[in-house]
Amino acid sequence: MREVYVLGSAVSAFGKHPTGSGRHLAAQVAADALSEAGIDFSAVDGVWAGVALGASPRAVFVAKELGLTGVPVQQVVNASASGLAAVHEARMAIRSGDHDVVLVLGYDVPEYDTSAQEAIARQGFLPPVTQFALWAAQREQEFGTTAEDLARVAAKNWNYARSNPLAARQADAEVTVDDILASKVVAGQLHSKMCTPWGDGAGAIVLASAEGAREIGVIPTTELASSVLRSEIHGRHHTFEGAVVGPREMTTRTSELAFDAAGVRPRDVDVVQVHDAFANEELEYLELMGFVGPGEADKLLRDGAFGPGSRRRFGLPEVSTDGGLLARGHASGGTGVAQIHETRRRFAEHGDRVGVCHLLGAGSVCVMQVLRSVD
Repeated sequence: MREVYVLGSAVSAFGKHPTGSGRHLAAQVAADALSEAGIDFSAVDGVWAGVALGASPRAVFVAKELGLTGVPVQQVVNASASGLAAVHEARMAIRSGDHDVVLVLGYDVPEYDTSAQEAIARQGFLPPVTQFALWAAQREQEFGTTAEDLARVAAKNWNYARSNPLAARQADAEVTVDDILASKVVAGQLHSKMCTPWGDGAGAIVLASAEGAREIGVIPTTELASSVLRSEIHGRHHTFEGAVVGPREMTTRTSELAFDAAGVRPRDVDVVQVHDAFANEELEYLELMGFVGPGEADKLLRDGAFGPGSRRRFGLPEVSTDGGLLARGHASGGTGVAQIHETRRRFAEHGDRVGVCHLLGAGSVCVMQVLRSVD
């Protein structure tokens, strides 16, 4: 099986974009990613797109904005994990030998207005924030996690977003724990600033085999070292209703397989982009992926871990370095591609060598990818 490299990437601002602007937005980030790779659309032999919302434009219409080349266009729908799921499928197409240069899009911008009531109805009886508030309450019982602990996660990620001009949430001054706790209580321990703002956005990356990169004259700097996608199995505390997190085993198993496939261990990782749609998720997933033991993330966070300087001080990765879903925003299909773009930025600007991108789709699937900087 062949190695796969990321040759270029680009993202849009996350937040609110005009209804009906999705085709143009996705085509623009695609053009930007192709430009960074030093190629145009004629060099692409396949297009994969992660699009979660039915109201967003179809991938084949976005491809038409870039030009008609006759290449296959595949649209992947897997809830919040749609972007990374599309990358997963495109990577397999390159590893199989069927493709050499693939454009991967991830976006969600509605083509028409949809009501909030309809969106909630599609998700199930309980809105996601209620489900995650229940999970936070369970963590409080198991490990003593407080609202202040959750606020520390949110404040860290809001402050990372201050350096990201494309983030949906921009604070004028450093965000404190008190600032987070002063926001409106939404459910249980969760305040509004501990919850993703959702929104619109788009991202694109160019993937290639070593042979494809040589043919177009590009020297790769980032390897997509592994990609694993797994779905839930029945277990303790399993919940079937709505967009839920799914059993803990799913993230643990996915991460073990991803680390093994890439030949790395959690201690080797410099930066992590995690599914932090709600603040308690970040604590849970860092433990489930094996970076720290059960219940240990809270205290380490209080001491300053997972933020700037964490690798040097604690031997632990920095987490959600562009603000994450909490502050960069969550555009469903666009989120996973934005994670990869941010990981590449960290490689280029901060000297990080190994990064992890992790997302769940409606609590029923988990995707994890390991990226590695190459000389």
